[in-house]
Amino acid sequence: MKSGKSDSKLENIRHSLAHLLAMAILEEDKDAKLAIGPTIENGFYYDFELSQAIGIEDLPKLEKKIKHYIKQNLEFKHLENADIKNQPYKDELIDELAKKGEKLSFFQSGDFIDLCEGGHVKSTNEIDAKAFKLTKIAGAYWKGDEKNKMLTRIYGVAFENKKELDEYLKMQEEAEKRDHRKLGKEMGLFTFSPLVGTGLPLFMPKGVVIRTELYNELLKISKKYDVQQVEVPHIAKKRLYDVSGHSEKFGEELLKVVGHYDEFVMKPVNCPHTTQIYAAEPRSYRDLPLRYVESTMMYRDEKPGELGGLTRVRAITVDDGHIFCTTDQIKNEVKNIASIIEEFYSGLGMYGEHSVALSVRDPNNFDKYIGEEKDWDKAEKMLKELSDDLNLKAKRVEGEAALYGPKLDYVFKDSLGREWQLATIQIDFSMPKRFELTYKNKDGKDETPAMIHRAILGSYERFMAILIEHFAGAFPLWLSPVQVKVLPIGEAHQKFGGEVFEKLKENDIRTEFDDSNETLGKKIRQGKMEKVPYMLVIGDKEVEERKVTIENRDKGNQGTLEIDELIVKLKNEITKKS
Repeated sequence: MKSGKSDSKLENIRHSLAHLLAMAILEEDKDAKLAIGPTIENGFYYDFELSQAIGIEDLPKLEKKIKHYIKQNLEFKHLENADIKNQPYKDELIDELAKKGEKLSFFQSGDFIDLCEGGHVKSTNEIDAKAFKLTKIAGAYWKGDEKNKMLTRIYGVAFENKKELDEYLKMQEEAEKRDHRKLGKEMGLFTFSPLVGTGLPLFMPKGVVIRTELYNELLKISKKYDVQQVEVPHIAKKRLYDVSGHSEKFGEELLKVVGHYDEFVMKPVNCPHTTQIYAAEPRSYRDLPLRYVESTMMYRDEKPGELGGLTRVRAITVDDGHIFCTTDQIKNEVKNIASIIEEFYSGLGMYGEHSVALSVRDPNNFDKYIGEEKDWDKAEKMLKELSDDLNLKAKRVEGEAALYGPKLDYVFKDSLGREWQLATIQIDFSMPKRFELTYKNKDGKDETPAMIHRAILGSYERFMAILIEHFAGAFPLWLSPVQVKVLPIGEAHQKFGGEVFEKLKENDIRTEFDDSNETLGKKIRQGKMEKVPYMLVIGDKEVEERKVTIENRDKGNQGTLEIDELIVKLKNEITKKS
């Protein structure tokens, strides 16, 4: 069993708790077979093949056993040799290590011995028994391979003290309330159908409003920088991805389509198609830069166990952009993209609460990339200089580069403090060479253009999931599927209510008219449950004065306004995204 990524005190606590969990399982089920139990973000897990079923109701009992071990002040002793009996998964791992010529390592706590590299606490008195919790049970294939046996995975979280655990659990509770799958269903944004297939979301009218608003906003900002819209098919011959290098990268994730006359692949990415738009006619340095953008679906045959809500799907609508330019134009183009990212995320109130990573190649494994090392050296140097020029303070991260080049990855925080990698800027000298793209330089000679890949929000599906949870469904006015609800109190108020409703619609404000027989209180509660930003109450006084009383989703009663004044107010708020 391998430890986590670092040898910090907290990692050692989490790793030691994974061992204690295995001890507790063996005490309950002596015939259990142990697989692996690494640390993960915020905690640990252990995989078991159990001889008797276990449920979530059994976790408190296991926790009690672990706390008992902690009180015993057990030491974690390193052993170079040990005999682990009747544990086939461990035997398999030992055989694999032996074939690689690697040294075996074991750790003992009490009478329990496990195959393990470490690290651990010296003894269990370093673990706060009140600062961990077993959280859930799931299925997991041995070694992540669907052809292998399904095991039982038990997850736990652990921190250095109870205060940190309580804060984490409180955040998780809030995250559960904000779960985009729950809110998406309640708000009528999207759905899934077993007849359509797993990982293939269906967007309802209100969900499409959000997607469309995001698309329009992004296009509006991008057009300041002379982008041109293009559109590409959803399929292509596999040869296209052989040339680009993506066939090998995606392997079994490629979805194939067999027609009567040819075989195709559902596109896993857009960039190879876009190279062929560039290649469609001769290009000169005078034509460059060419800035193409598109938002079309692409497809990947993800494993069923990895799919979840909108965060991991098989049909992915990517906000994609590709710029073809000379090497001298790269810096200006990257600066333009950085400006688009800043403006777009400022409109969501997320800019500033972010970091940037300079994602470069793995220096010890260049075989997993395409292109020439000299081009990678140049691209990485340029992105470092650009990060400094733009004061992005990008942190260098090795091994996270794209297949074809290094990138600047923007990582944004949501309202719960969770980090999400969203926007990206990538310099690519490799793919244009593979597709033999050229332009005539000032001397009339052929040169290869550089290619910049950009995504501002990434996948619309994943981005919507993040936004739903970030705003807890209470979107800002410009993004809300329904911006205003008109609420006449009774039948006598419906005529004026109808006039207000029509005038709002005429001004492109997304409006609903609630003429139901429910009480006003219930209508307002319903509107707030649906996260509608503004509700307009119309009663006797409002009809007489030709005004509306404004009930704000977050701030309550906001007084009365004439409808024309209200429209000015709403349009101003939508434009400023305040």
